Amino acid sequence: MAKDILGEAGLHFDELNKLRVLDPEVTQQTIELKEECKDFVDKIGQFQKIVGGLIELVDQLAKEAENEKMKVSGR
Repeated sequence: MAKDILGEAGLHFDELNKLRVLDPEVTQQTIELKEECKDFVDKIGQFQKIVGGLIELVDQLAKEAENEKMKVSGR
């Protein structure tokens, strides 16, 4: 009965019987979203490292190609 009244007021008890403002389901969704965001940021970081390495490789190949062009043209 008291939980119903508190629930109507937007207050809820958690598993430790502490009074919370957020609905336990919303709290769980928030935790899951936070974990998903962390995973996403980690994956983006890995992607940036891979792309950075690829850019360095392409730059190096472009320099080598330019050097070969200069050799061929006799400069």
